[in-house]
Amino acid sequence: MVMPTLSLRAAKPLKFAEKGAPGEALELQLELKMIADIGIVGLPNAGKSTLLSKLSNARPEIADYPFTTLTPNLGVVDLDKTTSLLVADIPGLIEGAAQGKGLGHDFLKHIERTAVILHLIDAYQEAVAGVYQTVRAELEATSQN
Repeated sequence: MVMPTLSLRAAKPLKFAEKGAPGEALELQLELKMIADIGIVGLPNAGKSTLLSKLSNARPEIADYPFTTLTPNLGVVDLDKTTSLLVADIPGLIEGAAQGKGLGHDFLKHIERTAVILHLIDAYQEAVAGVYQTVRAELEATSQN
């Protein structure tokens, strides 16, 4: 596809101007309804940022300590030449996040703004099913508030 070029010589200067009239002022508060197609959720250090960095060109901070991710990270995953997905790495959730414990409380609302929730669980956890239940319980507690 050939992109048209803009020639500066073709742009003609304006020969007149009119004084504008006072406009209307409007104060709005807008809320973003969807931040991503897929939201990656899990406990701290589950590998959410690592997965995002491998799937997309996003370069979130990755370190070996809890709560490395302080804000949601976004990455674009190209499926083919015309289709892509926006993926969000949500900061780690801990038990009690819906009641304000840890950093996850501030970001639980972001999880509701994704089309699909992907649960990422560290396979080396002793109780994989328990980890899943902990995250599900926090999501359910948030949706009830």
